[in-house]
Amino acid sequence: MLTGIDRKTIRRYRALRAGAEANSPGEVTTGTVGADDQIPPPRPPAFGVSQATAASSLARSACEPYRAWIEEQVRLKRNAQAIYQDLVDQFGFPSSYQSVKRFVRTLRHSDPEQFDRLEFLPGEEAQVDYGEGALTTPQLDPPTVGQNPPGEVTSNSPT
Repeated sequence: MLTGIDRKTIRRYRALRAGAEANSPGEVTTGTVGADDQIPPPRPPAFGVSQATAASSLARSACEPYRAWIEEQVRLKRNAQAIYQDLVDQFGFPSSYQSVKRFVRTLRHSDPEQFDRLEFLPGEEAQVDYGEGALTTPQLDPPTVGQNPPGEVTSNSPT
């Protein structure tokens, strides 16, 4: 019989119906469902709330009650394993290490610090780096006063 429907589509619908009949104890019914039986569609998140924020508000971490303490430990540059061990020892933390690791990762993953680009004319400002490392004696050239005339090169002028 020629129906105009592909045989693979018919085969797929037969398999779906056979699976539905096998899983339902009673008769397969079709038709309208009462308004009380329907599940309403999900509501979109509130205006201005990102998907990540909406998802994070739904799933609350087991670490949330200890947030202040964990933030302090993260500021002290402690790793998640040490934080987890102290949570268990000091507070009787009931959850897993993986939850602490995820929580610490979200705390460490924050927006990068903002740096302002400062622009000055030569000689207006100086910059000093108080970095860590071995002490060295700076080799300073005596400062030059004013500018040299064009074409004149001295030992103090930049090349």
